[in-house]
Amino acid sequence: MAVNVPKEAPEVTSLKKDVLDKAENSIINVFPKKIQELGEVLQGSMFSLSDPSQIHCELNIPSQLTTPTNNCNGDPSNELGSKKRKLDTDRTVADVYGNLIQQPDGQKVVPSFNEVIGCNPKLETIVDYLKPQIITVIKHCSNIKLWIQLMIPKIEDGNNFGVSIQEDILSEVTKAESDASSYLDQTTRYFSCRAQMLKKLIKYPHLTDFRRAINEYDEKVFFSFQLILTELRNIYVVLYDVIIKNYLKLKTPRSTNSSSLY
Repeated sequence: MAVNVPKEAPEVTSLKKDVLDKAENSIINVFPKKIQELGEVLQGSMFSLSDPSQIHCELNIPSQLTTPTNNCNGDPSNELGSKKRKLDTDRTVADVYGNLIQQPDGQKVVPSFNEVIGCNPKLETIVDYLKPQIITVIKHCSNIKLWIQLMIPKIEDGNNFGVSIQEDILSEVTKAESDASSYLDQTTRYFSCRAQMLKKLIKYPHLTDFRRAINEYDEKVFFSFQLILTELRNIYVVLYDVIIKNYLKLKTPRSTNSSSLY
């Protein structure tokens, strides 16, 4: 009984052509330009520091700060809900932000903190540049993965050496995509970790170790971001190299002339 093999839908054919065109354009035209661009950035002013301490920034958190005097003396008209902001003038930042202040009437209040503590401007600039670069690498890897998968021929016995090359390169692209995804997580985690350290400093502003820890953390992250950008450049170099070297096998994994095997 003959089996009717369904024809490929026009929508799928159109999608495959679009994927093939974009992937080949990325490899042949985009990758060399990205290699040059990232190399220039790594050698440029963004990552050129003669002294690691240049990455430090002013924290604007004084080691001692007294809270303003509150003269409401329990006046109900000055209450905010059930929280009364009656503070002693000799309270320090550690008292204010480390603990709730016990009032004579048994209530506890937390004064507000009106000062804005900004991000490290140098690292913020680096993240603003680095994050889109990571996303671009992930998109290129995703498209090239699909490109290779679409070029894998139907399963047959023998003459699969070219297919094994496709699978090896596919593994390399998958690893690159996974690495780039982990880099994206690092850029996001930096701000949340630094915020936690700043919370500690606000609670204990008199401890110099917390100030030093934040500066040391900024230095560490700076070199980490520099390494990430280097790895992104290396991903482009490695993928470009391995794909160009095996371009023929990727495009035609099985030889059409069987006699050439003997």
